[in-house]
Amino acid sequence: MYSMLETRLASPSLLKEAIAIGDERASVCKFCHGDKGNSKRDYIPNLADQNAKYLLKQFELFASKQRDDKIMSELAMNLTSEDRVNIALFYSSKKAKPGSVPKPELIFKGKEIFKSQCVACHGDNGHGKEELPRIASQPAEFLKRTLDNYRTNPKRRPNSPMQAIIGKLTSEDQEAVISYVARMR
Repeated sequence: MYSMLETRLASPSLLKEAIAIGDERASVCKFCHGDKGNSKRDYIPNLADQNAKYLLKQFELFASKQRDDKIMSELAMNLTSEDRVNIALFYSSKKAKPGSVPKPELIFKGKEIFKSQCVACHGDNGHGKEELPRIASQPAEFLKRTLDNYRTNPKRRPNSPMQAIIGKLTSEDQEAVISYVARMR
C-alpha cells in the first residue's frame, strides 16, 4: 500500500487522478472532517495538509482496531487499499486553516514549550514528518482531548513518546502549547 502511495506521489498525472478519486471516495469523511479537510467540529481533527503516510497509517490502525474508534474503525474497514491511498492523498493536498486560540495570553509560553518538547517529532513548523502527524492548525479541543488521553489513558496508544512528554507538562503548560499550536499555519 505504501508503494502505491509512493508511485502516485512520484507521478503528477497519477497524483492528480488519485486526488480526484479521493475527493469522491471521501464523501462520508466530509461530514466530520469537512469538504476540504478542515473539521466541522472542534473535537475532530483537521485532515487538510496532513502527511499522506501518516493518514494511511492511521487508516490501517483503525481498520485493524489497533486504534479504537467505532466510527473510524468501521469506515476504515470498508475502504479498499486504493481508497485509503486516494483519500489520504486528497486530504494531504488541501490547505489547513488555523483555528481559534483558547488562551492568546499563553501563546509565547506555548511557543517556548513547543520548541523544547515538540520540535523533534513535529518539526519547527508543526507539520510533522511522514508518519508523524502535522499538529499545526489542529482544533484546540481536539488537541486538548488528545493530550488528555495521553495523560490519562496510556494504554490507548502504548509505546508513544508522548507519554513521557505529557508527563512533564502542567495543565497551564498544556493550555499554552494548545494555544500556540492551534494558531500555527
